Amino acid sequence: MSGIISAWVKALSGAGLFCAAAAALCPPGRVRRVLGLACGCVMLAALLSPAAQLDIDAYAREAARYGQAAREAAGLAQEAAVALEREVIERECAAYITDRADALGLGAAEAVVTARWSADGFWYPWECSVAAENSAALSDAIEGELGIPPERQSWGVEA
Repeated sequence: MSGIISAWVKALSGAGLFCAAAAALCPPGRVRRVLGLACGCVMLAALLSPAAQLDIDAYAREAARYGQAAREAAGLAQEAAVALEREVIERECAAYITDRADALGLGAAEAVVTARWSADGFWYPWECSVAAENSAALSDAIEGELGIPPERQSWGVEA
């Protein structure tokens, strides 16, 4: 890559020196204006010379490779977001259970909630383990607010 840039800088420098020498040797008047136009074209050609050497196929391959890498990165980000969403839902539901247990006077309870992916495309609480004495009021709150029926609630085990 640096070889291409080096050659480009040399071409620009050479064209600039040639144009400067030609302008210095040219008499003033109409010929100098025409020479100035010609030198402008030479400098433009030297400036754009790397574009003539551009390998379109290599550029297309690199663009496709970068596109694939971007799609893979987006897929990984999506997977991470889904996993994070599940973790947040499980933590929030567990926090709800412990807060509700405190409000009911059941003492320090710990809870673990497991979420499942629904056919509609979202996480929902599926089951829970509560490290506290079985409480009908808390069980009803878990079923009513989180949708976890009593048969998927575990009690008295360490969460």
